[in-house]
Amino acid sequence: MSSSLREPLLPTRQPKPAAPKETRLAVTAGAFLCFVLVRSVHPIVIDISKTDGSLPYGKATPCVINSAVDVVLGNLMAFMFRGTAGLKQCWDPATLKVFSVIAVLYAFGDFLEMVSMSVMGGAAYQILLQSKLLITALIIWVLRGQRQTLLQWNVLVTIAMGMSAFVLVDESSSQAPFRPIGLLFVVAKVFFSCLCAVLTEKYLKAFRDMPIYVQVAQLKFAWLWTSLVLTLAFDGNVRENGFFDGWDGRTLVVACSWVCKGWTTFLVLKNLDSVLKNIGEAAAILVIYLFDVVVAEKVMDYLPVSPKEFRLSVFLMVLVIVLTVVTYTMAPTQKSQASSKMS
Repeated sequence: MSSSLREPLLPTRQPKPAAPKETRLAVTAGAFLCFVLVRSVHPIVIDISKTDGSLPYGKATPCVINSAVDVVLGNLMAFMFRGTAGLKQCWDPATLKVFSVIAVLYAFGDFLEMVSMSVMGGAAYQILLQSKLLITALIIWVLRGQRQTLLQWNVLVTIAMGMSAFVLVDESSSQAPFRPIGLLFVVAKVFFSCLCAVLTEKYLKAFRDMPIYVQVAQLKFAWLWTSLVLTLAFDGNVRENGFFDGWDGRTLVVACSWVCKGWTTFLVLKNLDSVLKNIGEAAAILVIYLFDVVVAEKVMDYLPVSPKEFRLSVFLMVLVIVLTVVTYTMAPTQKSQASSKMS
């Protein structure tokens, strides 16, 4: 009698058994390696597409093609998995308005990334990209009132000094001098990316249950038109000679790299927290640098790459920046410190 009373009166959904710890660890490790690979290969591919150190094609034209492909893929997947209801969800005006505002900012970030890469190498770009930690800290301080700990501010200043030292050291060993305008473009790109991340977290919580392919289809619609407007407004070669002026097989690979980067970011980051994401982006710095000094020399007969001479000072500076980013990522936040004091 007592055992029957303990049984539920109505059928209930049984919780799904949690995946074994080994399986979760393997999935996380695979996602982390995939993330590092994509973040490393993307700047390398853009570097390879250069001719005499500059991009021969319209800088944002691969971004336009990427957005168009993503809109088509997102709608096709929505139709395949959910039929006409999925297609209608891709064009729902209520959510499309929200996603479009954020997409415009993302499009500016992509445009600035290509402009930055046109005046600097992949390793320098990836290192300067770490300024996102400092800019994000300032943005959330202004928008949320969330402050960093003294340790975190100290590490952020160390990262900024390390980036400056790398630029100075690498400039003395590079044939192409550092162009300050590139730093301005990177900082602007980082600002747009960080602002997008904060706004996405703030406004898109209500759409967590929306399938990824629907999110991509809605984001990339406004992304496409914004990228096209930026290209026509700031790239005179595109206006005079046509959209595909300067395109070759390498440019097509760049466009494919943008597509892969976007989809892997959406899919892989579901299995990575912010700590592993920041560590992965820092690890990509080391991978790109090793490609420049080790791999590039071995493939220069097959690919248009310029190998760099290995210099211990530059290598140690790269390691310092990577480890400092990892230190910041692992540092306790103000909330965790407060909770530890209360306990």
